[in-house]
Amino acid sequence: MLSLFAPAKINLYLHVGPPRADGRHPLDSLVVFADERVADIIRYVPGPEPLCLIVSGPRAGEAELGDPQDNLVMQAAEAVIRNTERDVTGRLELEKHLPIAAGIGGGSADAAATLRVLNRALDLRLSEGELMDIARPLGGDVPACLAGKPVLMRGDGDRIEPVTPAPPVLNAVIVNSGRPCPTGAVFQAFDQLSGEKSFSECSPPSASVVEDWISELSENYRNDLQEAARKLVPEVDLTLWRLSRCEGVRHVAMSGSGATCFGLFLSAEESEQAAKAISQDFPNWFARPTLFGLAGFDLRPRHA
Repeated sequence: MLSLFAPAKINLYLHVGPPRADGRHPLDSLVVFADERVADIIRYVPGPEPLCLIVSGPRAGEAELGDPQDNLVMQAAEAVIRNTERDVTGRLELEKHLPIAAGIGGGSADAAATLRVLNRALDLRLSEGELMDIARPLGGDVPACLAGKPVLMRGDGDRIEPVTPAPPVLNAVIVNSGRPCPTGAVFQAFDQLSGEKSFSECSPPSASVVEDWISELSENYRNDLQEAARKLVPEVDLTLWRLSRCEGVRHVAMSGSGATCFGLFLSAEESEQAAKAISQDFPNWFARPTLFGLAGFDLRPRHA
């Protein structure tokens, strides 16, 4: 049995251009990932049965909505089968912890982890480039999630570029109220609100001191979808407000199309205390301390 954490994707900033003729928007975003405290888990268990997906975990009910074959995990597995012409049997297990429709790429992270788990478990020996070619048709966030380290996400989300210099590792809190925030509706609201707008890609923050780096992020970068999401889902406003009241918080913003928000801190103690305080005020919310900016996947072979 092989398992892999599928960590939450966070857009530290997300600049969005006006829609093109095909209706899609150019993006420019600095993407980082949480640590294993804010992650789903993907497992592959070999067996003779036709490949299937079993979902467990505290948010299994949310992940099981609709046809299981429409789940991005199964779509990723089927893409591997098509591209390698391998007859894959056994069982995929998704242990679901991340909220869905939350702007943190939960389904995309699961799909990316599935590609890596099957590549290793079945000894497919697909290169990074081959894996990325399989990932791109699966959705806008899947290539970034496959990278699994801080990257610049541009184009339609399919153009992944390294970050130079790499961002610092950041102490953070991730908070989600539990209210879904559908991506399509947020982009529609963004189009209605933004009007004529220029767009160009920019370089990420470059300060060498963590405190200065966060200040640069806060002063010069933004999430262009945040205003639209706040109008559609009032809980976004409440989440941002509550994070802004946390002791020691240096920057507060929304990730992706929402409704997940995050706060940045200078110490792990501050982020842990903030998550604890928010959980006490809102026991039904998802509030977790974490680290942003760690690189690499944690493949863990385990015997069944």
